Amino acid sequence: MTRAKPGISSEPVTNAQVIFAIALGSITLLITFFALYVASSTLWGNRWIRRGR
Repeated sequence: MTRAKPGISSEPVTNAQVIFAIALGSITLLITFFALYVASSTLWGNRWIRRGR
């Protein structure tokens, strides 16, 4: 019987996993920036949040 080596071991990352991670990260950034733009545009347009006179 062979004994397992201590610690966490995993297979090397494939090219497909790297491409998927980059694509997922870029989509996340796009959604985040779009959400910030929409939230800040409500302040620019003075539509939802009324400023005092």
